[in-house]
Amino acid sequence: MNLAVRWLEHNCRYQYMDELLQYVRFGLMDVDTLHTVALSHPLVQASETATALINEALAYHQSIYAQPVWQTRRTKPRFQSDTLYIIGGKKREICKVKELRYFNPVDQENVHIAGIANWSELAPMPVGRSHHCVAVMGDFLFVAGGEAEHSTGRTCAVRTACRYDPRTNSWAEIAPMKNCREHFVLGAVDEYLYAVGGRNELRQVLPTVERYCPKKNKWTFVQSFDRSLSCHAGYVVDGLLWISGRKRFTQFENKWLSRSPMLQRRVYHSMAAVQRKLYVLGGNDLDYNNDRILVRHIDSYSIDADQWTRCSFNMLTGKYCTPKEETRYY
Repeated sequence: MNLAVRWLEHNCRYQYMDELLQYVRFGLMDVDTLHTVALSHPLVQASETATALINEALAYHQSIYAQPVWQTRRTKPRFQSDTLYIIGGKKREICKVKELRYFNPVDQENVHIAGIANWSELAPMPVGRSHHCVAVMGDFLFVAGGEAEHSTGRTCAVRTACRYDPRTNSWAEIAPMKNCREHFVLGAVDEYLYAVGGRNELRQVLPTVERYCPKKNKWTFVQSFDRSLSCHAGYVVDGLLWISGRKRFTQFENKWLSRSPMLQRRVYHSMAAVQRKLYVLGGNDLDYNNDRILVRHIDSYSIDADQWTRCSFNMLTGKYCTPKEETRYY
């Protein structure tokens, strides 16, 4: 801010002040710094634009939970890049882990010479968990539900949720969900997070759907599915939440709408999107002897044509999340 003031004072460039202040990242300053800036210079004190921007930043910091939906260029770092994170899960020697790591691409020649690791550690989650869900909203990483170990030593689904801020490498607890959930889907649509289906702490499969409002830091139930579902997959495309599983395919647009069924039954599978197509990968099905088999086929769904097509390429190996109990197929 001092540099901006000095630039304005040089050759009396005060006519550019309002425009220049729009590029100052007030939202990235802490509260103490904002108060200091507000009193730092008569030029700032006399500017209505500066006062409005500082007050905007102060309101941003006071509304901790609403920050994901209040993001502007003044709250984001100038340099940002797409980052791959992995979080939580299980290790052989540890039941549940808190780890948060990100993929750090480096020159492969340097990797061989210096032995540089491509995965770097960040601040761990408050609680270790597995079979949880993650979603991104406003450049914040949300983690909800999953399976955690209680003080009694019992392991079961939980309703807790938290939020990671990559700017400060820190975590904050948010309001817990209405239902305990594991093996569910979490998606960010507009200014809400949606939690769909899953299994609760009693291993009961749920039909319920709830959404989280950051402005209120509150979860509320919305329209449920017409049946219970878990171990399904989901993805958000064009502001719509798409859900697959048990040979059903639906989208959330203030109500659930059925779409063309998948070509093959799948549970414990994954979904991804490229342009206007959704892809389902891996998972489990049952063979003629009712034995669980891995699915290597990759199927694509055209959003515009409402049609499934089997891809000409397959996964090299089948992939799925290891189930803890027998799964029912429909």
